[in-house]
Amino acid sequence: MSEHLRPDILGRLRTRDAEERARAAQQLCSQVTDSEAIERHGEQNPLYVELNTRLVKLLNPASDILDRLAGTAILLALVDVDSLEDKQKFRITQQTKTQLAGSEMAISNEAVAIYKKLIEKRWASVMSSVETEVNRCLEWLGSERNEVRRMTALRVIEVLCSNHLVPLHSYLTKFFATLSNPLRDQRSEIRVAAARTLGACMGLIPMSERNVRNPGLNFLYEELQRNFQMASVEGYHGALLVSQELLQHGGMYMQSHFGQVCDMALKLKEYRDPIVHKAAIALLPVLARYSPQEFTRVNTGSSESMMGRACNYLITLSRTSDRDRAAA
Repeated sequence: MSEHLRPDILGRLRTRDAEERARAAQQLCSQVTDSEAIERHGEQNPLYVELNTRLVKLLNPASDILDRLAGTAILLALVDVDSLEDKQKFRITQQTKTQLAGSEMAISNEAVAIYKKLIEKRWASVMSSVETEVNRCLEWLGSERNEVRRMTALRVIEVLCSNHLVPLHSYLTKFFATLSNPLRDQRSEIRVAAARTLGACMGLIPMSERNVRNPGLNFLYEELQRNFQMASVEGYHGALLVSQELLQHGGMYMQSHFGQVCDMALKLKEYRDPIVHKAAIALLPVLARYSPQEFTRVNTGSSESMMGRACNYLITLSRTSDRDRAAA
């Protein structure tokens, strides 16, 4: 068994091909685990020591982006190594959290993927700091000007809520309030990410409480109305996104607001901005799935049902430009 990491694999780590980079990282980690199978050294395994030394250099903020991507690929592969000791897990957790605080979107994307895997594995080193991470994310969303960090914060909260961690239930009010501004952010990518995060947050609400008496859902619907009343691209888009998340994750809540949301979708379906236009069209099938009976008999102020008006519009749209045909 070689006492050093294979140089040919190390060289492949700096490729721009993400799949090749991942394969190289997995092969390096396999080399470490194979040596452990022969003679268990744990943290003192010479190959692991060498790998960690290289990791520290690769993940250094002064390193170029290919080095840091190589480092995150190794971290992601290491998480699946079964023989890791607690000290090794703690080090990987800290290294991941450091990368989450960076300002490069490519690195942030990889760090969030690693963090998601750590949460799914319920490592003690990451579970013990969940609330600290939540507070850091809330701080970034409330005051951080760096757009990468704001996007990272949204994605980390989404990961945490999607895993239904009990301590997060007490943060729901803060989450809903903090997401108000990202949902009408100037950047559409931020708005879309905020909506996904909102849906994950709503997943923490017990199904029996997803009704018109829920103060959190009432707050979201009031925000939806405020966004719509802004009469701007950001406001309209935010209102449509929140509507979709409430329909998909709000249980019975939207039954009492179904007609209003149908009217909004119809009003915005021909809006001049393509982002709003597409979001309004995307909302139509969500409405139809939510309440098929209501969708066919909603009073839309004309002789046609909501279903009739929506179908006629989509048929007309499909006969126009390629862009509109794809949206329909």
